[in-house]
Amino acid sequence: MNELSQQYLTKRQAVEKYAFLTENMLKNLLFKNPGGFRDKVVRKLGRRIVLDEKALLTFISESK
Repeated sequence: MNELSQQYLTKRQAVEKYAFLTENMLKNLLFKNPGGFRDKVVRKLGRRIVLDEKALLTFISESK
């Protein structure tokens, strides 16, 4: 049986877990949407925004 291993983080959890991220950096990525950030990384649960952790790290490593 395959288990889903996706982990989702709130903006605050992502900032606390990864020292190189700031809340303002994430807000900027969400607002400007460079490289399709919202489509690749962000999931909405009602009004709440969560970030797919694996997609976030992949997006950052692939960005120039």
